[in-house]
Amino acid sequence: MMSERNLFISILIGLLLQGCAGSMQPRSTYIPPPGAAPTEKGSLDTGQLEPTVGYKGDQLGAEVVSTEVQGDMQSIEINVPIQPDLVDQVQVLNESGEQIPLSREAQIIHNYETNNVGIIIRVPTEEKVGIRFRLIDHADDDDWPPMREQ
Repeated sequence: MMSERNLFISILIGLLLQGCAGSMQPRSTYIPPPGAAPTEKGSLDTGQLEPTVGYKGDQLGAEVVSTEVQGDMQSIEINVPIQPDLVDQVQVLNESGEQIPLSREAQIIHNYETNNVGIIIRVPTEEKVGIRFRLIDHADDDDWPPMREQ
């Protein structure tokens, strides 16, 4: 009698495990190599911005908050009224769409209290023409960017 009960429990457990295993989705085990570029989920463009305090862009409502010339470099701070989770990386472009060389990476400030993003960049002072910001959202926000300011 005990062996029939054990057999019944063994079969029941086996069926339960088989049912659970059949409903589980396999998870990818792929891990990109160190230094691999993240995949881009989407990007937004601020449109042309003039490096003048108070200038407001016509796309996204980006506004130039401050500018300061420091030798041959100009520091520009803009405020973009979009959800902070939508910005992981920033590219700075000139009027023709080419990337502008920066003296250091753009500083991204995710402000969750006011639900906007602040960006501070340093560009050569000869870039007096309009600039654009491409705001990039990476597909896998768990691993990228390595550090976020909040």
